[in-house]
Amino acid sequence: MSSSLTVHSLGTRIGAEVLDLDPSSIHLPVTLAAIEAALVEHEALVLHVPDLKPEQHLAIARHFGEPEVHTFYPNLGNGFEQITVIDSKLGDRADMWHHDESFLPSPPIVTMTHAQILPPVGGDTCWISMTTAYDALSERMKQYLNGLSAWHDMNGPMTAALRQNVVTHERYLDVINMNRRHLHPLVIKHPVSGRKALYLSPTYTTHIDGLALPESDAVLAYLHGHCQQIQFGFRHRWTVGDMVIWDNRSVLHNAILDYQPHQRRMQRASVFARGACRA
Repeated sequence: MSSSLTVHSLGTRIGAEVLDLDPSSIHLPVTLAAIEAALVEHEALVLHVPDLKPEQHLAIARHFGEPEVHTFYPNLGNGFEQITVIDSKLGDRADMWHHDESFLPSPPIVTMTHAQILPPVGGDTCWISMTTAYDALSERMKQYLNGLSAWHDMNGPMTAALRQNVVTHERYLDVINMNRRHLHPLVIKHPVSGRKALYLSPTYTTHIDGLALPESDAVLAYLHGHCQQIQFGFRHRWTVGDMVIWDNRSVLHNAILDYQPHQRRMQRASVFARGACRA
């Protein structure tokens, strides 16, 4: 069977869609390899799969690594605990620029979200190519960042969520007591493509290790502004049944919260590298 898929670019630097995917072939190694190759090239990949079954969702996830059973969000259960349910009716939201769970020692490498219920308007998701953002830096800035690392911390976003009445005090304390933070290089090298990428976000990155706070704040503010230039990004307007797979190592994302009081319900799988430390 041919491994070719018809892949159409949706953005100049990030984003593409697969036009001819047969969901019944998703379990085939040749199809999964083709999806992976397209993802490595485009960093965010749209699949139009309205009839996708949970077991097919997991087949894609398991191709990339070990699917996560999320600590906080509900899931489908009954053998599908790795498929997380993200539902605005439950107060779930991700309307901030972030890498998924970058506060872990080894964050997920790939995330894939399948649209179940969508608002009549709004609810788009945006992605930023952090490889393209890195490439656009001056050589002097690249040299400055070389060897620097920054702290990623879950406590800040949870404090903001508490202040906005998005989470209960009990859940806030549960998360804070986990003390989830980790130090990561500001520049990482993608293990497959070999491209360098900036690795930071305004949501989880608190400060650059070893720098005076004013210098750290100034550098992070510059980098956040630099990365959010519109030419580095891709915005997807969802249709029910769309799945978007993105490379969590080299891509930031932001689910725009502009659709209340309507409902937005997604099913998501995040994937760890096999054998990665998750504590």
